[in-house]
Amino acid sequence: MSTSLRATTVSVTGSLPGPESPLPAFAPMRALPPIEAGDGVDAAMAERIAYGRLQTPLPYARHSDYTRAREDVELPALVLDNGILTATVLPSLGGRVWSLRDQTRGRELLFVNPVLQHANFGLTDGWFAGGIEWNLGSTGHWTLSNRPLHAARITTPSGDGLRLWEWERTRDLILQIDLELDGDRLLAHTRVINPDPESKPLYYWTNIAVPETPGTRVLSAAESAWRTDYTGRLSRVAVPHPDAPDVDISYPASASHPADYFFDSPAPGRFVAAVEPDGTGFAQTATDELRGRKLFLWGTGPGGRRWQEWLSGSSQGFSSYAEIQAGWCTTQMEHDVIEGRSELSWTEAFGGIELEQSAVAGSFGAAAEAARHAVHEAAAPADLSARHARWRAEVADGAPEEIVFAGSGGGRAELDLRDLLGEEAAVPAAALPFSSQEDSSSGTSSGDAHSLPLGGIPGVSDRWRQAYADPRWDAEPWVRYARAVNAHVRGDAELADAEYAAAEDLAAGRGEGTPVAAVRGRALLAAARGDVEGARALYARALAAAPQERTLLTEVVGFLLTAGDPAAALAALDRAPAALASHGRLRLQRALALVATGDRAGAAAILEDLEVPDLAEGGRELDAVWALVHPGEPVPDRLNFRMHAD
Repeated sequence: MSTSLRATTVSVTGSLPGPESPLPAFAPMRALPPIEAGDGVDAAMAERIAYGRLQTPLPYARHSDYTRAREDVELPALVLDNGILTATVLPSLGGRVWSLRDQTRGRELLFVNPVLQHANFGLTDGWFAGGIEWNLGSTGHWTLSNRPLHAARITTPSGDGLRLWEWERTRDLILQIDLELDGDRLLAHTRVINPDPESKPLYYWTNIAVPETPGTRVLSAAESAWRTDYTGRLSRVAVPHPDAPDVDISYPASASHPADYFFDSPAPGRFVAAVEPDGTGFAQTATDELRGRKLFLWGTGPGGRRWQEWLSGSSQGFSSYAEIQAGWCTTQMEHDVIEGRSELSWTEAFGGIELEQSAVAGSFGAAAEAARHAVHEAAAPADLSARHARWRAEVADGAPEEIVFAGSGGGRAELDLRDLLGEEAAVPAAALPFSSQEDSSSGTSSGDAHSLPLGGIPGVSDRWRQAYADPRWDAEPWVRYARAVNAHVRGDAELADAEYAAAEDLAAGRGEGTPVAAVRGRALLAAARGDVEGARALYARALAAAPQERTLLTEVVGFLLTAGDPAAALAALDRAPAALASHGRLRLQRALALVATGDRAGAAAILEDLEVPDLAEGGRELDAVWALVHPGEPVPDRLNFRMHAD
């Protein structure tokens, strides 16, 4: 049966990520711990670990204003169907494959989250669990998790296909994914394009959420794996018994704490599979370019259980899941290099498998061999390589048949910028048409190659800095602000302060009011140089001009707490609109301020029903405030999000 593509909507319970913050993030949303190279890390791996860490999510804005609301949400969806498989894709949320339904076997192959629930797991904060997620950029869930991708109908050897593409602006790399149904397999033909002459860091991983039951087993052909466990240590361990013979980590439900296991899987035909005791399961394999294979498990400890509840809806009971993943490098701590004006490509295959029950219950090696046979029977390495070569020759550069969803204007702005600077970008324009629509979240533009986008968060690459430096723009408040942001992110505090001040003066001269982001930038600089009173005054001005901006209020209160003035922090919270002050993050800050003023009882009352929507993966902030309020008492399960044992 030929594959068809149709547009529809998907109804979910939960909430969308909310408005983007207008305030640039000059540091990572979640700083990665220093990596301690343990047993087996050689010089080449150590070099890749040290290389390419992302220092800021700019030019992307933060998605920090989500809630834990349970509302009915309609999401645009694109559905590929060939009568055997049905793949449902969410183009507005990073092209996530939300569901992969095996009609022949009569079962869902992925973990379809019962709620759309965000938490601070992403490079721009908000992230949600479930389905198949593409990740290009840097270690972490990518900047486009909650942003639209361009999508189009294409023609493939098996009928309609779905092309997804976007310009990832932290790295200035282009991601193209052509989805195709081939019998009972979903194929993802992927390429990463570096359109510029300079080499860049390369990070890519596919994350797949699969249901986890007490008997789920994860298999890959490996005798060892690289383990990280949120302490920052990376070391090679034996699998499936890295620590003790009575704990088999191929059964995710048997582990006590969250951990990553990056399998040392040999080519050809690397794979990773999740199977149930009855032999039914799901598997991923790919052409040999995609080297990494991983199991992420939450474990059975209170922290892992709480995160599972938090991300999949504790109010309705919850479904457990594990993640099986595939990536360009062996581990997610590493970044490789993509050379200038070059591209890299591969093909992945996803689908159901069936094993004998006795094979699933056998030794890890025997079970992995049975899984390997089943995976290769459905998608043999030689056949997959041939499909990839055919796609590359016949489909990859072909023009789309029909645009079915619009992504951001970021790619168009980047192409216009290069035209403005007299550069040529190596982009297959027919295959990947970038729209010229306005995208206020990324400051993208009118499509006029001789003007600059005057809105949103500025670009921060060397090309954007060069464009903003043109003296023709000296009288533009926003361009002066953009120059300030570029200086700020590069650590040139003196120039940044001068340009922020110029933006303020020019805006005032035009009667445009207070440029809040510029005043806030000056406050950050003042705080960094130890000018507490100067920062306090600047923050007060910014907050007076934007009293409804939660991310600003959160930053101001955090500054006052760090400055040792909890009374001023409480006063700022008391002046805030009630709807703002009731946000869980601000309630947590109020609890900290109350403890600092000696009001432990007031802080304890807040902890009784505290929910902080933007909790960060790996964080211990609730532990810390609990210890201040209830010293010596164990943290209750509802506040325990610990990712590793003490």
